[in-house]
Amino acid sequence: MAITHRHITTANEAGGSPLLPISTQTNATTSFYDANKKNLGRKHTAKQLSDKSVAVVAALAFLGLLTPMLLFGNYHRGNSSSSNLRSALGDGPVPRPKNWKTWGYHGFRDNFRCHGYLSNKTKPLPTMEDWETMLKAYNQVVDPTYKFDPDIPPTQGYRLNEDGAQPYYAKLSPGKGRGLFASRDIQKGEIVHDGNKSDVVFPDGLSWKRYMFALPRTMACDQAEWTFTQKFKEGGPMRVVSSLNIAILMNEGNTVKDVNVQPEDENGKPSEYSAVFYAMRDIKKDEEILMDYADYDTDFNAAGIGHQVEQSKMEAVKTYVHQAAMGWGMIFRHVGSTLGLGS
Repeated sequence: MAITHRHITTANEAGGSPLLPISTQTNATTSFYDANKKNLGRKHTAKQLSDKSVAVVAALAFLGLLTPMLLFGNYHRGNSSSSNLRSALGDGPVPRPKNWKTWGYHGFRDNFRCHGYLSNKTKPLPTMEDWETMLKAYNQVVDPTYKFDPDIPPTQGYRLNEDGAQPYYAKLSPGKGRGLFASRDIQKGEIVHDGNKSDVVFPDGLSWKRYMFALPRTMACDQAEWTFTQKFKEGGPMRVVSSLNIAILMNEGNTVKDVNVQPEDENGKPSEYSAVFYAMRDIKKDEEILMDYADYDTDFNAAGIGHQVEQSKMEAVKTYVHQAAMGWGMIFRHVGSTLGLGS
């Protein structure tokens, strides 16, 4: 029977929709009025000043409410409409804003509102329909040739060797959420998982970003949680890696003593470049399979999905300051006009 292999898509193979242009920001200047106290005294009576002072206070109070609303709206729109924001808060695909290429890994988690969803430790296991949706999106924007293992459905994993599927199954783990558990007794030194036959490796960071926008919001959040980075050889490039079957649900041990599998090279030594996990000790049937996430170096910057995050944050800060200056300028001009200042 056919055995699938870790799928590494090259940049030339990757498909995808045409890129949207990065949004440009227009410059705006603010101006402030120059109060002339002598003219003010001549033009207005005490009663008029009292009435207009109330207008000033009301205007400033309104600004206190308006400015945060404007800033909040500008940040979350991401240069898209409010209807897009409502869509993003639902479970449909999140519309791709003009500045989508500047989003890094954490930017996706923030803008897709993943925190609340991912913090739920009672989420059900992905269904066959869920995996098929993820595959369809992957085929559309990354690689049209990738397929599931022909013999083992993704809800069960993949074919590890001639004996069949890998020795674990998926279920909810108390306090951890989705997890993997031994389907039989596993002996120390036995291969438990082979990412070469299970994982998908993105050709570059941009293809991963396209993939995220092609998924329903919660599935994109799942993929964000499942995404990791790895080098396959010393000195090699850092790649973005995930999976389209239950193998990606492996949890981390709470302590070093909890960990019972680790990636090793062909000489049986721990290796961050290996995708083959071996049992570090005997593992009983129905015991949870746990790794140490530190076995792989997490470097989103080097993999192309993190180096723009700080730049994006700085752009957001600049936008906030710009909008605040414009807001205060408009209010001051309005107040000045109301009081007849500068005339």
